[in-house]
Amino acid sequence: MKQYIFDQFVNNIINHTGLTREQLFSNTKRSDSSNARKVLFKLCRDRGISNKSIENYMNENGYTCHNNTIRQALSSLELMISNDPDIAVIIKKLSSVEV
Repeated sequence: MKQYIFDQFVNNIINHTGLTREQLFSNTKRSDSSNARKVLFKLCRDRGISNKSIENYMNENGYTCHNNTIRQALSSLELMISNDPDIAVIIKKLSSVEV
């Protein structure tokens, strides 16, 4: 239902980070890809996209994740934000969606 919004977030993150779509959805634990996925999860949750829908969209793009993965990533990102408030500014910038 909210595939368009998810794709907009993916494009925003890719444009901001310089990652490719393949890198974003790869099963690597490299911090640049991992942190980008954490931001993607946060953007989706803040927009009201359920964890189940996030799982489905991620799976459609070749990245297997589960509810636990999303919850853990969001928790980790909240800690990062508390230590570096600039991350919140970046997330706000990445949250824009063109209609």
